[in-house]
Amino acid sequence: MPVVRRVFGQDRVRTLSLSQAAFVVPPGSPPEAAQEVAALRATLGDGVTDGGTLTHRAAVSSLIEGGFSGLLHFACHNAFNSAGSRVAMADGPFDPIDLAYATQSHALRASRPMVFFNACRSAGEIEWFSTSLGWAPQFLRAGAGAFIGTLWPVRSDSALLFADAFYNQFVGKGQPLGEASLRARRAIRDHGGDPTWLAYAVYGSPAACAAAP
Repeated sequence: MPVVRRVFGQDRVRTLSLSQAAFVVPPGSPPEAAQEVAALRATLGDGVTDGGTLTHRAAVSSLIEGGFSGLLHFACHNAFNSAGSRVAMADGPFDPIDLAYATQSHALRASRPMVFFNACRSAGEIEWFSTSLGWAPQFLRAGAGAFIGTLWPVRSDSALLFADAFYNQFVGKGQPLGEASLRARRAIRDHGGDPTWLAYAVYGSPAACAAAP
């Protein structure tokens, strides 16, 4: 059956807008990242406004704090250690604490974007004072409607296959979030014994569907 997660206080969002899409691909990203973004653009089609490919931390922060609406897709490396997550952007490191303003202002609550963070251990969390700190809780506290990330390091080729399978189901076939993620797992589970199909953590309502652009 479809398995999804929630963070404390997360609102139930049943419709995820795909009116526009922006892609975060900083320098040094896996070679498959460009292929992943190209495939996603083809799946989304011309009806979705292309927000471009972002390589700078400042541009990503500005987009989020401005209340971005649509799909924000990361295809990159994510370093994770005892200090938490970090993505090396063209203008410096980007980490979950950089979303502090967005979480305090609930910058995404009105727009409810979908965030797919296709990188190693992007759903990892650390203890931070009296709460947890990670990409998933930060984006969801800011108001994101759904978040998809990974719980451990994944192979780039398998990550590409999962993303392609997920978007084909969620966008191309109109499957809800829970079912689309389940079918994407099944599509890659026999990929050479690689456990990447188990690595993905999906936060949101299992019944959430993509809204037509």
